This record gives sequence, structure tokens and C-alpha cells, in this order.
Amino acid sequence: MVSFFFVALAVASSGTPAVGQTGPARYPRIDSLSREDPLFLQHSQGIAEYYRNSSQNLELPALLLYEYEREPSETLFGIAARLSLPYSAIATINRLSSPELEDRRTILIPSIPGVYVPVTPESDLEQIMFDLRRDMDAVVVTIRDEAGTRFRFFPGDDFLPEERIGFLSVLFRHPLPGGDLTSPYGLRTSPITQQWSFHGGVDYAAEAGTSVLAARGGEVAEIGENPILGRYVILQHSGGFRTLYGHLQSVSVTLNQTIRSGMILGTVGSTGLVTGPHLHFEIRQSGQTRDPETMLR
Repeated sequence: MVSFFFVALAVASSGTPAVGQTGPARYPRIDSLSREDPLFLQHSQGIAEYYRNSSQNLELPALLLYEYEREPSETLFGIAARLSLPYSAIATINRLSSPELEDRRTILIPSIPGVYVPVTPESDLEQIMFDLRRDMDAVVVTIRDEAGTRFRFFPGDDFLPEERIGFLSVLFRHPLPGGDLTSPYGLRTSPITQQWSFHGGVDYAAEAGTSVLAARGGEVAEIGENPILGRYVILQHSGGFRTLYGHLQSVSVTLNQTIRSGMILGTVGSTGLVTGPHLHFEIRQSGQTRDPETMLR
């Protein structure tokens, strides 16, 4: 059986401060992604050793961490390719929620490919990853930062399909392509009561009978009808997310059915409290509503 252990490297002997840090570098600094840099060469040899030992079911080398101060023109994908690492390894150890590095100049570089999931997730992506991998075996590692962040490390893993979708910022698709936004998320004057109130979703107008699509893969958690939402469907997704589709004319799915992203859930209608045919769409996470317009691709 392949075994694995973690070794944290000592502080770089140069003690060069990293960008945004006031003290010495936490880990040895790769200055250049070229074979002229001894630490880049050491990293390349460690990657080669990992792949060789993994393929032969031998003991894996120790996980080592490096720092690298990237040039402004360098991208996550370019850096990952130069280091022979999947971009998921660099993204997750640095807790990136998207490929955009923006002002992130100094990044951590692991010596072994894999996925790092914080023991205490914070972002939407981290929560999704935590939920999807809750029952998977992992190695717990701690990095040197102010909080001593602990990760569940999955050696050799890459993003799962849903994780990759979330990382590439296409977590939710539009449930009603071509529909017109008639009422945004947040405080508004209700078209029914004319009172100032909070709108926990968005409304998209379309002709009655227009197909309503699942914004993301999941499971049908609830199908119902009430005086306000009319006929509705609620889907459960990983990461504590739920999506709600209200005022439907018809429903074409069943309770507990597994749903693919883009599957037809039903059709636009005028059921419930409405002034005309439209879809009321909500995204909720852990019971709290989120602005769908900020989360749709």
C-alpha cells in the first residue's frame, strides 16, 4: 500500500520577506521557474519521484512547500504547467476561489500533486469541496501562516467535476435563458402590495409554458404549492446550496429524483401570487438567500 507523510520545510536561509509579509519567508523561495534555480530543480525532482513511486506503489516522498513570487503577467495555468502540477493543487493550497490571481504575488507551491481542503471551510468552493469529500480518506497537514491553517490533503487527486465547475465560476447556469429580469434581489416595492419589502430571489418574465431548467445538478428535495409561490420545485445541491423555482405552470420531475444541470424541471406559469407569467428563482446556502445575479454565469 502506498504510504505518505508530511514534512514542513524550515524557513529559507535567506530570510527574504515575502510580499505582504513583515517577517521572513515561511518556506524556501523559488526565484525562477527555470532549471538554473536550484529550488526549482529540487521541486522538479520531487514531482518526478512522486509520479515514479506512485506508479510503482512505493512509499511516497515527503510533501514539501515552497514560495514563489510570480511576475504580474504569469497566470495560474502557466505556473502550474511550468511546475508539472495540476492547477488544482496550487489553487487549493492557496485557497483560491477562481483562476484569477489578481494582486496575489507570493503563492505557495506544493511538491506533490493533490487537493487541499481546509478543515474549516470559508468560501463557497471550499464548502462544496468539504461536503463532497467528507467521507473520503485524507491526510491532515498544517501550513505556516498566522492562523496555522489545517488542510485535509488528498495526494494525487484533482478537482472533482463539480469542484472544477465551481472553481471556473460556472457553478449555476441560467434557469430561464431568454427570460427578462423584471424584479431583482433585495429591497423593492412589491408589485402586489405596493409595500417596501425584501425580495429573496429574482423574477424572470417569459411566456407561459416556457421551459424552466435546473441551474445546477442535484436532487429534487421538495415539490409543492402554496398561495404565494404557487407551484414550485426545490433542488438540493452540494455545499449546502438549494435552488427554488416558483410560479410554475407544470412540474416534470419527481421527489428525490437526481437532476442534471440544464434538465427541464417544468414550465413558466402564473400560479400563486403574481401579476403575470414569470419564474421566481432563488439560491439559498445554509438557509440564507443569495443574490442569484452574482452567481449565474
